[in-house]
Amino acid sequence: MLKKTLIYFSILFFIIYLNGCSDNPVTPEEHFDAEGLMLLEDDGDTVIYYFRGELKPGFDSLKVPFGTITPHLNTFFLDKDRNRLDPPLDDPSSTLGYTISNPSVVSVFVDNPSNTFEFHLRGLMVGTSSIRFNLLHGNHSDFTTTFIPVIVDSNIIGEAIGFKITYEKSGEIIFDYPGSGMGTGPGFNIAIGDTTEHAVIQFYDKKGNLFTPPYPQYDIAGFFQTSSLGTFINEAPDEPFVFRTIGRASGNTKLVINLLEGKKTLYTTNPSIDFTVNP
Repeated sequence: MLKKTLIYFSILFFIIYLNGCSDNPVTPEEHFDAEGLMLLEDDGDTVIYYFRGELKPGFDSLKVPFGTITPHLNTFFLDKDRNRLDPPLDDPSSTLGYTISNPSVVSVFVDNPSNTFEFHLRGLMVGTSSIRFNLLHGNHSDFTTTFIPVIVDSNIIGEAIGFKITYEKSGEIIFDYPGSGMGTGPGFNIAIGDTTEHAVIQFYDKKGNLFTPPYPQYDIAGFFQTSSLGTFINEAPDEPFVFRTIGRASGNTKLVINLLEGKKTLYTTNPSIDFTVNP
């Protein structure tokens, strides 16, 4: 009788144990399933294409200007079928990590610490290095690239004969003058006391190529033809060739920007840029 009772309670305990397990299932921790990585500039141009340990020819190295920073680089991932995945911005425990083989040549500059998936590279000295990216989830990596070559180049494409100003984040054109014609773009239109978003200026050479000169050898300075209407804020050294403007008093004027080598003016924006401050 005692033996039958023990068997009965053993079976009962086993059934209760199974029910308890089914009520509290242990599921494996979910991870962002990435097998590749892409780096894109704000205008959509692909800079890096990496998939399962291989870099796609033509998109296999990062070219960084010496003394200044690259355009915004935006990180995307690829799944097993090469479908593009947005970064996991809704997961605060997911960040983009990196390892630089020679940090004396290049560094990473992040505008917004809460979004590490958007960044710039800054050329510290002429030479080569490499960078490896990690998709970090908490204290471990869900995805890691191989080391990607980085080249820091001091060459300037050519003499400035034109310029292009865009908003850094959206890429919207503020003014575009390729060296001939009247130039196109709405200029700046803000209210008194308002500050514009970050704007980026690049220069055209005689071949029609856009380039960004190396900082600090070269810099910019801006002024308004009616100085009381606005203030020009140069974001260097954090972001060379990036600026903001502030509306000080209502009216219309022109913004003029000089490209400088030390104290020498190499180029002056002409035509100048419309600047309107509304009451």
